[in-house]
Amino acid sequence: RLNPHRSLLGTGNYDVNVIMAALQSLELAAVWWDKRRSLERLALGRILGFILNVPSHVSVGSVALPLRRQHWLAVRQHGGTYYNLDSKLREPAAIGGEAELRAFLRDFLSQGLCEVFLVVPRAVEENGTWLSPE
Repeated sequence: RLNPHRSLLGTGNYDVNVIMAALQSLELAAVWWDKRRSLERLALGRILGFILNVPSHVSVGSVALPLRRQHWLAVRQHGGTYYNLDSKLREPAAIGGEAELRAFLRDFLSQGLCEVFLVVPRAVEENGTWLSPE
């Protein structure tokens, strides 16, 4: 059955509106990150996590195909360390502290077809405190 919020092949690359609706049901919000801004402006203490939509290689079993499609992954901090929670990984991968997180995000953003969303409480979204003053 055709689902307007899912990729045409049914591979799970859901439309961002599905993610935003799920977050809203938890009193959270997804804030789109403008790539033209410096990542140093992120007020990391006010951000609960990140959701990235990144290019990903397509494979069938162990055979890599010469195709790429978009893939969602999440990043979350726990105990002072940020973790890549990509479902394609066997287990969460430690990124490191704040400097390493910014480098991780910068690396993905430099690949071009990447979007970053900040996951914040609704009040933080409304008052814009996810962004440090210049």
